[in-house]
Amino acid sequence: MRLAVLAVWFAAASLGAQAQPSAVTRAVEIEQAGRWRDAIVAWRSVIDGGDAGQGVLGLERVFSQLGQEDSVIVAIDTLIPRQPDNRILRGVQLRTLRALGREQSVREAFAAWVKAVPGDVAPYKEYAMQLISDTRTALADSVLQWGVAALGGSKPLLVELAQLQVALGRWGRGAALWRDVMAAEPYMDQAALFSMYNVPSASRDSVRAALLGTMQAPADAATRKVHGQLELQWGNPREGWRLLSTLTIADSAYDTWSDFAAEAERQQAWLVARDALIRMNIARPAVTIQLRAATAAVSGGEPSSALTILALTRTKTDAATVRSQVLPLEVRALTNLGRAADAEALVAREGGQADALTQRQFAKQIAWGWVRAGEVEKAKAALAGASGDDDEEVSGWIALFEGDLTRARAGLRRPADATPDVVTAMALLGRTRGETGRVAGAAFLALARGDSATAAQRFERAAEELGDAAPLLLGYAARLWSQRRNDAQAISIWGRIVNSYPISPEAAESDLEWARTLRRKGDLAGATERFEHLILSFPNSALVPQARRELETLRSGVA
Repeated sequence: MRLAVLAVWFAAASLGAQAQPSAVTRAVEIEQAGRWRDAIVAWRSVIDGGDAGQGVLGLERVFSQLGQEDSVIVAIDTLIPRQPDNRILRGVQLRTLRALGREQSVREAFAAWVKAVPGDVAPYKEYAMQLISDTRTALADSVLQWGVAALGGSKPLLVELAQLQVALGRWGRGAALWRDVMAAEPYMDQAALFSMYNVPSASRDSVRAALLGTMQAPADAATRKVHGQLELQWGNPREGWRLLSTLTIADSAYDTWSDFAAEAERQQAWLVARDALIRMNIARPAVTIQLRAATAAVSGGEPSSALTILALTRTKTDAATVRSQVLPLEVRALTNLGRAADAEALVAREGGQADALTQRQFAKQIAWGWVRAGEVEKAKAALAGASGDDDEEVSGWIALFEGDLTRARAGLRRPADATPDVVTAMALLGRTRGETGRVAGAAFLALARGDSATAAQRFERAAEELGDAAPLLLGYAARLWSQRRNDAQAISIWGRIVNSYPISPEAAESDLEWARTLRRKGDLAGATERFEHLILSFPNSALVPQARRELETLRSGVA
């Protein structure tokens, strides 16, 4: 008999446990249908079924839709005496009374909650966060200080104290508190990241100082995760990756690296994306990760590293993937290196099964490789395998090499990649109205062939050919001479730009590079003179802040 009674009891308990979730589901469905009156009945049934918290939250939403917030208070006043420590009920009570503007009642309700659960952190957390969300920071500060005093310390309220400092715009102090939070509770890293996502530029150094740590107290893994992701969002992807690269798999870093890599790809911070993907592949090798890393390497201007990655991928995947994904990336990497002949040989060896569209893409890419090598006739021959708009950019480069600036503008108006060479060419084409520029074209051709001395000489001569772009072309020449460490020739041209074209954008840049070169050569007096000349002669230049910083460094005696 006793066993039968127990069996009935367990069955009834099981049915009750199953009924309540279905009651909540039914109430949610009714609420979502906008049947407000029926929803009130349904949520009261949930309360009657024993889930006061869910039921009151439902009533709060429904009565808010009906503009009858005070009706929630009636239900709460009945339930709280039965469940004085129910945080959900107490939170809804505070929130509703505040919405009704009954501030005295709010304070009384808070005091009653504190009295009902002495030593419990919940009243202080709930009330403070509600106040912070309403930007009532002064009262939130008071509530938290009461909590610190009552609880004997700030540790239980660190999250709320951090949120308060952030709300007050004290970003550095907020970051320091978040660091303390994450040291004890690493899973709070996403909350910390969200809290500090919108740090203004002027306050970022204070956040960095708080998160970096010291030799004696280095930053923990959770703090480094947050700091690295913040640097990425602030436009410093390399510094962000430097921080995240110190993590290990033991720090549960894989997901952080994955998020970082995806965001870096979105921002087109290709090389840090590649580095993050490589670390991911070391931890969990995968062909898809390797292909992403190779793509990032090519897009970031380091195709040689892409070839290294793809050599590994070839050993880890099937022939179909090699043909459809590895081979096109290898061709792109080889041609970006100017190794068009190697790309041609690779396509001849392995690209025979490619469809017509892919064959045209290979032809275009190989033509681009010949362009990068400065082999105009071979580029034209390769383009015979491409068609239509596919060869527009390559044809634009060929036109530029031949001095046909009109056709070059048409071909290069939508470049696929903003490489330094493309930026240089586009700047010239946008600066000059000339239709032909054979000397300038010859300079670009020499540069493509790796003959920087000839390119510099021709850019200098081209300044006479295209007078409306003279300071730009002279600037190109000076830069090439400087890269070759022919400082005398570079300084001569910079002086010509500063004196003959003082209102050009290149004048301030020339002064800056001139000063840097003199400093490198040990002529500190001359460097000081050039920095001062830039600051005084070009006060509206965007380079003035940089010149001031370098001048201050020079005067301080720092190398």
